[in-house]
Amino acid sequence: MATVLIVGKPNVGKSTLFNKLVRKKKAIVEDEEGVTRDPVQDIVEWYGKTFKLVDTCGVFDNPQDIISQKMKEITLNMIREADLVLFVVDGKRGITKEDESLADFLRKSNVDTILVANKAENLREFEREVKPELYSLGFGEPIPVSAEHNVNLDVLVETIIRKLEEKGLDLESKPEITDAIKVAIVGRPNVGKSTLFNAILNKERALVSPIPGTTRDPVDEEVFIDGRKYVFVDTAGLRRKSRVEPRTVEKYSNYRVVDSIEKADVVVIVLDATQGITRQDQRIAGLVERRGRASVVVFNKWDLVEHREKRHDEFTKLFREKLYFIDYSPLIFISADKGWNIDKVIDAINLAYASYTTKVPSSAINSALQKVLAFTNLPRGLKIFFGLQVDIKPPTFLFFVNSIEKIKNPQKVFLRKLIRDYVFPFEGSPIFLKFKRSR
Repeated sequence: MATVLIVGKPNVGKSTLFNKLVRKKKAIVEDEEGVTRDPVQDIVEWYGKTFKLVDTCGVFDNPQDIISQKMKEITLNMIREADLVLFVVDGKRGITKEDESLADFLRKSNVDTILVANKAENLREFEREVKPELYSLGFGEPIPVSAEHNVNLDVLVETIIRKLEEKGLDLESKPEITDAIKVAIVGRPNVGKSTLFNAILNKERALVSPIPGTTRDPVDEEVFIDGRKYVFVDTAGLRRKSRVEPRTVEKYSNYRVVDSIEKADVVVIVLDATQGITRQDQRIAGLVERRGRASVVVFNKWDLVEHREKRHDEFTKLFREKLYFIDYSPLIFISADKGWNIDKVIDAINLAYASYTTKVPSSAINSALQKVLAFTNLPRGLKIFFGLQVDIKPPTFLFFVNSIEKIKNPQKVFLRKLIRDYVFPFEGSPIFLKFKRSR
């Protein structure tokens, strides 16, 4: 699929433009500089034509810290791989030294570029005061737009499509991602989610640094592994609600994480093996379980654990005790930084997804029910007549009983255990139960 990259210095409205073109509020938009840190991508559809649009971080002329430096490196590397670049400048204030430096890099990269002057809602003022100096950047006629006010966006999209088709790229086919396994990577800040994401993709796609909170936007990438299609999503670290200030970038990031979990088939919950399992890890796992998503649990940074060869059982026991409510999940010990056991993570994702989409015959459920009830004492007066699976993603079972009021948590635990032990293990997948009264 054709790839179009949005680049420019910080705070020229790249993320606002991205959101308007993909028609989603996917990239976080704030007035402060450097809000976008990782590339965010989605599909633009325009009268049967489609292309991939990628929003990048603002390119600083002289990065002052490790995060800014890595942001710049990732963006410049992606420019070389793009089919087309939208070079966004400020249509109100004109060009700066940073614009000139980026323009120089784009010219040397020999990449096809469209110059976009954003914030140009006052076209007369733009034509008179800003447009003449934009020609000095060397990209010909600029396209004035206002992403915030929806000015000239149709002209921009039609220009993009014309440029891509002139290069011989096929924009007609609509992307088919319904058959992809959607995987979200979640966890507390600084547990190694982005490192794992990059290790799976085998390239530096997400920004990685030792500073907690580096990732802000969900970063997604479509990839084929052994002929199977996946969409991996790297998410921001989830902190406790009480520690997140309202109406901040981090607050918006948390909303995006929850949204990524809800859209996923399988969630990889990353734990820091050097810190054990914290209360926040338990909260995140509970969120995944309540949302009904399949899950894989990984202890990352296993290379930093002392005497690790003898401590598998200790950490497994810790997992069973602290995350007992998702103890059906595969548990993998990895070092994302060193690339240890990444293949096992993929195998566990496949196993969890297979369970998540499995449907068992009603005969197997009722045969197990009949056998187990023969030597099980139910609460006085409760009768379970029969059951059947009514849905997948997650597997959902309906049981017909004589009294719904008598179904308490112990009976639900009993039925889930019955299904896993005697029908199908559903490893990696939660099981949802429904009840209906019947004579």
